[in-house]
Amino acid sequence: MTTPPPPHEPLRTGPPAPRADQEPWTTEEDEDGWRASRPEGHRRLWWWVGGLGVTVMVALAVWFGVAATAGRVHWVFTGHDVVSATQVDVRFDLRRDPARAVVCELEAQDGSHTVVGRTEVEVGPTASSPSRHIGSVQTATEAVTGYVDSCRYADEAPPAGR
Repeated sequence: MTTPPPPHEPLRTGPPAPRADQEPWTTEEDEDGWRASRPEGHRRLWWWVGGLGVTVMVALAVWFGVAATAGRVHWVFTGHDVVSATQVDVRFDLRRDPARAVVCELEAQDGSHTVVGRTEVEVGPTASSPSRHIGSVQTATEAVTGYVDSCRYADEAPPAGR
């Protein structure tokens, strides 16, 4: 049985001698006196590979983001007014191609978040974009809120499941 070296004497080894087909080694020493050895060009290569990888991933993320939103209808819900026990008016802004008509689905909910009214509002072509609109939702019972659930161009098919 062999005994381990005492704890106050750490084992240290120097860098191995480079082979004839390897790059020259650099030696760095940290604050504890340990040495780290790597070929000079090796570290530089990984910085280039990492930088190139990050650049490619950022470019892909931007490309996917632009491709997913280009040419789509965007809406901003700007408020609602409870007009009566059976009607809610919903205000919204549309950013879209002003030459195309848009269909927006509006919903009204009661205090327990149950949908008590739903309607589709068609907004015709306008002179400019963005544009502000108000749509009315008739409700079965008194609603406390109304909002825009979705918008699409009128000449496109509605999403599946609706």
